Amino acid sequence: MTRLIAVVLFSMMAHGSDLAAAKAEPNLERRSEKALIAAGEIVTAMRTELDRNGLEKIKEQLTEFQAAVDLSVDSLKATGKNARKSPKYFKRAELRLRELNRRLETFRRDLSLDDRPVLDGVTEHVGKRIDELVEATLRGS
Repeated sequence: MTRLIAVVLFSMMAHGSDLAAAKAEPNLERRSEKALIAAGEIVTAMRTELDRNGLEKIKEQLTEFQAAVDLSVDSLKATGKNARKSPKYFKRAELRLRELNRRLETFRRDLSLDDRPVLDGVTEHVGKRIDELVEATLRGS
């Protein structure tokens, strides 16, 4: 049991470093992918906090999650590539964001009714970022 607690605590501390490692990645496409991996790990950590009724920690993790999503999309935009001509990483990010958004919706259902509004802004923000990627791919910006 204590080993499990140690593993969970270590993984929770590592999330910040995962995002820091993603920010340090010089290749923008890989930075985008690493940021999305970090975002997925944050959602997993939020599930652990839900089991402990740690709503304040979940709020912090949601802020970090949103920062990871923004880092991913902004990194792709910073490449300067035409998403319509080189859609590989843009499409990967879009699909991964859709998966993360589904995970957030499942997480929302597991929250109590009183706590659900905490996720409102984040899911809406992720939806807008998905739309930006789709728009870039369709219009070629």
